[in-house]
Amino acid sequence: MFTKLLELFFEHITNWGLVWFGVVFWGSIFNAALFFFLGGANNLVLIVLPYLLGLLLGLMGKFKGWSWIN
Repeated sequence: MFTKLLELFFEHITNWGLVWFGVVFWGSIFNAALFFFLGGANNLVLIVLPYLLGLLLGLMGKFKGWSWIN
């Protein structure tokens, strides 16, 4: 059971790793830039927006075949 879950996890990371990279890495960078320029606004939209942009960048990378991680 555990090995099957582990296998599914690694398969997911292999197929969707670029998308997760976009969410975590680019989302964090966009979040830091937004925090720097807007001074830490406590609006939910401004907190989630950078990670959505990172997700969008990751999805574009996956479906257009960009290779940021090799």
